[in-house]
Amino acid sequence: MDMSVLLDVMPAVPFFLSAARHLSFTRAAADLCVTQGAVSHRIRQLEEALGFPLFHRFPRRLTLTGEGERLYDILQRPVWDLENEIRRIRHLGLTGTLMVHCPPSLAGTWLVPRLSGFRAQHPGVEVHLRCRNDLVDFETDSVDIAIFYGDVPDSRLHVIPLMQEFVLPVCSPEYARAMQLPEKGKDGLKECLLLHDNTPWPNSQYYDEWQRWAEKCGVTGLNVQSGYSFDRSELAAMAAENGLGVALGRKQLVSAALAAGRLVAPFGEELLSTQSYHLALRREDVHRPRIVGFVNWLQSMTGA
Repeated sequence: MDMSVLLDVMPAVPFFLSAARHLSFTRAAADLCVTQGAVSHRIRQLEEALGFPLFHRFPRRLTLTGEGERLYDILQRPVWDLENEIRRIRHLGLTGTLMVHCPPSLAGTWLVPRLSGFRAQHPGVEVHLRCRNDLVDFETDSVDIAIFYGDVPDSRLHVIPLMQEFVLPVCSPEYARAMQLPEKGKDGLKECLLLHDNTPWPNSQYYDEWQRWAEKCGVTGLNVQSGYSFDRSELAAMAAENGLGVALGRKQLVSAALAAGRLVAPFGEELLSTQSYHLALRREDVHRPRIVGFVNWLQSMTGA
């Protein structure tokens, strides 16, 4: 290997060492305070420069190839101290306050119950959580990172996909029995009280979510504009738990209630939502250590 090639591959060595040690691109990203995509890109560059694969990639795990094991054994000893020192220096930036914007429904049922995990990994970062349904304005609002459901709010922002969402009709077991669901099939919904999220995603109508579900499931004649509406999705789900009617539950938000038996899905099947969850941040903040740390932690929670 000539000197020019060696100089090309050296920047990728710390990425390879961390990924090989953890057998995880996600954990390597957390170690190095970069995104998972950056780790994957560097490893691909290294493999292309060397001319052989370093990892076997499986859906949920990584293993080293024979060549990868040999390279790891050769490289780890001389640069171990330097890599650790670089990592310590980088993690000095993982302190301070992080202003996070999140829809109330997702915050209450998904994000807040998991925040202790972020605290354990990054005790120097203090998260200030703002929960509102409206779109965040990065020009005027004191926000570092926003989690949102729906379309990308501003093309000038750096947007990172977080997780998909699935929707399914849910109600209390008692309501399902009283309305003879699912015996009557989906047409039985015409006799039920529909429960809506007032604004399923920014700039949407309260009935949009039910309307898209009905269209995809081939349910005709359902008056999707009827029923009760609430300004947060978890309130519609709470009303369903208490026997008021049938809500179109988002799986990320109702899975605990379904598992506990407080809610049932009378028709079983779940449908991939037309909307999904994303992260948004200012382009100039992409490499700020505490933001990278929070993004990596969120992605580790969702498998993104």
